[in-house]
Amino acid sequence: MPGTAPRLAVIALCLTTAAPHCAAQRCNAPHYRWPEKVSTALIRQRPETTTIAMMLTRWSIPPIGPGAGYWCSGRVDRERQVYVVTGWLRYADTIKDDGDWHLELTHAPDDAREQCIVVEIPAPRWGSVYAAPRATLDSVMRTVGLSRGGRVSPPVRIRVIGPAFFDAEHVHGSRHLRAQGHGHCNSSLLALWEIHPVYRVERP
Repeated sequence: MPGTAPRLAVIALCLTTAAPHCAAQRCNAPHYRWPEKVSTALIRQRPETTTIAMMLTRWSIPPIGPGAGYWCSGRVDRERQVYVVTGWLRYADTIKDDGDWHLELTHAPDDAREQCIVVEIPAPRWGSVYAAPRATLDSVMRTVGLSRGGRVSPPVRIRVIGPAFFDAEHVHGSRHLRAQGHGHCNSSLLALWEIHPVYRVERP
């Protein structure tokens, strides 16, 4: 993937050194890149269509890393674009500490659970627009079962619309970078691509 190796090197450098371009940015955000995670700035943008398979295999890693140096970073590259993504809802967590509803989608209903992406719906206190996708999802969830661990059974097909977001907070390691702590979606660094925030949820 063009551009992936140099950007991995930048992330690795920021994990292991105090390089000048990794200098800590100071802000009062309660969580990693929180203003971007709850922003409605792109809500009027015309969305492009992509697929979970494309996100996991063809997208590239942006120049965003974990840690204090990126705590307040704005959107870069694909993060400035709104996308439509259709997939099968496999896991749901609606009691996250930060108030987001954490959903995990796979391309096909029987894909391995690690072959997923995360999509997140912020709480309506961050914008009234988030009430509607939560209501739609709540309606969908009444038609399926949800285990204690959050597994949706049977999987249900949904469509989400929102901007892309690379959640580099979950990049770990130094020489060998890996995704970790990102729900079940830790198959590769590309699995850290999310749709976040979700502006709309639809039934295809």
